[in-house]
Amino acid sequence: MSTQACQQLRSSLLDLHRGLVDLERSDYEKTHGPQSAGEFLQVMAFGDEMRWLEPLSRLITMLDEAIDGASDADQTPLAVAQRARDLLSLDRDSADDFKQRYGRRFDQSPALVQAHTRAVAALKAVGTAAPR
Repeated sequence: MSTQACQQLRSSLLDLHRGLVDLERSDYEKTHGPQSAGEFLQVMAFGDEMRWLEPLSRLITMLDEAIDGASDADQTPLAVAQRARDLLSLDRDSADDFKQRYGRRFDQSPALVQAHTRAVAALKAVGTAAPR
């Protein structure tokens, strides 16, 4: 996979992650009141209600390491792309926590649909089949 395709995939997954975090923060603050950036970072890092985002966070970290040369730059991006394709499949019948919550968020947010579309395009660019 080219470095450019790897960086494009990373960027699209990061945008998707940011969109999900924004949605989660909005809901969290409706229940718990406004949070400073530091307070919400603590919730993201240690709160059980945010653990569902970990699979996507790990994929972004793996791409960062591949781009920086800290891991196998030839194999990691394709493995990440294949896992991302699975995570973003919008499998409404899956028992997987990420897939369930992602599907609900996808249905709630036009901005997330746009980020999903960009991620799918990046997955196609790296040669993986697009999610449904």
